[in-house]
Amino acid sequence: DAQVEQAKFLEKKEKGETILVKILGANKGGLLTKISNIPAFLPVSQLLAEHYPRVEGGESGKILRELQKFVGQELEVKIFDLDQREGKLILSERAKESEKIKEILKNYKVGDMVEGEITGITNFGVFMKFSLPSVASAKEGGPELEGLIHISELDWKLIEDPTEIVRVGEKVKAKIITISDDKISLSLKALKKDPWIDIEKKYKKNDMVEGEVVKFNPYGAFVKITPKIQGLIHISEFGTKSKME
Repeated sequence: DAQVEQAKFLEKKEKGETILVKILGANKGGLLTKISNIPAFLPVSQLLAEHYPRVEGGESGKILRELQKFVGQELEVKIFDLDQREGKLILSERAKESEKIKEILKNYKVGDMVEGEITGITNFGVFMKFSLPSVASAKEGGPELEGLIHISELDWKLIEDPTEIVRVGEKVKAKIITISDDKISLSLKALKKDPWIDIEKKYKKNDMVEGEVVKFNPYGAFVKITPKIQGLIHISEFGTKSKME
């Protein structure tokens, strides 16, 4: 009986039991399997850091190809939730390390400087693994710490492609800006001089400046007036999009 099976798995969820599953398929959102004939789904966001698809540009086709490599493999997971509407179990590979990571993160605080290596680049930012020398690391059997540097935290200037700033394998220093449960957000920008400080001493309203048009978007054109400073000319200053372009 499906309801009895579901109740059994909800009990496993409460106990935090680990289950070994064989991956049967993949889609752009994650991995597919079955447990006792109940469909189960492991979302990309719940994969271990080392299994997360590192796809530059975040192309869905490339992500799917990376995920298809797991078909036929066995992974250790925990039951994360039950989608009762679809009668489907939601799984997590991260959950088994979540408590360990939270424990290690007690050694860190917002504002700490960490040094590490860029491990992956996506269209929304980059992943960086790191550890403090005094803190147990993956080499000592602990989980690897990995944080996300959002694209907006890579530099003070607008970034279109994170590879403008970093490369996979590059060693960098970053600042911890948030710690939420087992997730860490980092910033490179916070370690760089803010080009906007005292800008009003250099530029004043009605000054004439020369710059390079670097980007169009639906509400105007961005003009670079220094390597780090860009200004917006609103589309209303041109009249129409075609005139702007």
